[in-house]
Amino acid sequence: MEKMFNKIKNNFFKEVKRAVIQNPYGELPVGSSGITFVILVGSGFNQNITNASTTCRMGWAHGFEEIGIPYVFLSVSEMERLDELPNPIIWTTGYEIEELTKTQKEILRKYKKAVAVNPWFKGEKEFYQKNDYPAANWSDKLRKEIIKINPDFIFTIAPESSFQFFKGWIDVGMKLVSLPMACDTKIYPKKPKKINQFDSVKMAFVGGYWEYKARSFDRYLKPFQEHLHIYGYSPWPYANYKGQIGIYEETSLYHQASLCPVINEPHVSTMGIDVNERVFKVLGSGGLAITDVTPAYREHFSNNELLVPRSIEEYYEMVRSIIKDGENISMQYRNAGQTAVLERHTYVIRANTFLLQLGINFNSKTTH
Repeated sequence: MEKMFNKIKNNFFKEVKRAVIQNPYGELPVGSSGITFVILVGSGFNQNITNASTTCRMGWAHGFEEIGIPYVFLSVSEMERLDELPNPIIWTTGYEIEELTKTQKEILRKYKKAVAVNPWFKGEKEFYQKNDYPAANWSDKLRKEIIKINPDFIFTIAPESSFQFFKGWIDVGMKLVSLPMACDTKIYPKKPKKINQFDSVKMAFVGGYWEYKARSFDRYLKPFQEHLHIYGYSPWPYANYKGQIGIYEETSLYHQASLCPVINEPHVSTMGIDVNERVFKVLGSGGLAITDVTPAYREHFSNNELLVPRSIEEYYEMVRSIIKDGENISMQYRNAGQTAVLERHTYVIRANTFLLQLGINFNSKTTH
């Protein structure tokens, strides 16, 4: 009896832990084109929290909508609804595949789909331990399940120069595509609205603070905290933490601040994977960005489009110079960086690439 009760209890808690989707649809009604872009999300997704997981997915949704294809956010618990949607094409990740039942995996096999994957390479466990990085390797069982659902392609936000860390996928015959994060031009306009309180901001950073990433924050941001204005969904142990900020205020902050550092988790500088979305937001808003020491940025931007220091000492030197008198280089990099983003790194461009990789010809209503 107790065994049966525990089984019922476990199933109950599994059932109530669902994705939080407040706005599953966009402005285009489903059925307005011959295709539906479906973002399949798992139980951990919460559309109300503006972290990278949410903003990235919203960027993809807006990119597809801008080319004329409606989107739907669909929880794994609603998989059966796929049959109701006109010609669904599916964007998802391995974390969602892990939550699917056997029946749901069979449903997914029927549709065109792409799955975002984690690294898979020889000696990965030892590599993470040696460098004191959180292990990003998935179980062999999950990898087999991803292969079994037969994705049209798998993708990563890492540039091709980092494909060595995904060699396991390539070796089993999977089609791996680099689809970096990008700028959501619906949220981050070319000319943001001016907000007077941001006029005197020397340095600005928007994001959460947690222990692992703090290794990078304390190296790159803390030495300049007297000049730094920080906004984010979690408190920072720095002098000028200002609380949360609205997403439309964020783009004005990037545009008006003298400098916006782009800081990654520690493993990014070594591996080149997980290059974050912030660089595309800052540059897309017409801001002046400087990254941490992460050579992978050079696969996306040239020397005259983005400041990428070659050492921590060079980073400090660049920051001090810009804080003191950055007007000489500011407009040059702002203009070139914004042009680069609008021409190569928007979610509209990513959406068109996604369709191309699926072998779908769609008469896009925009060439942005």
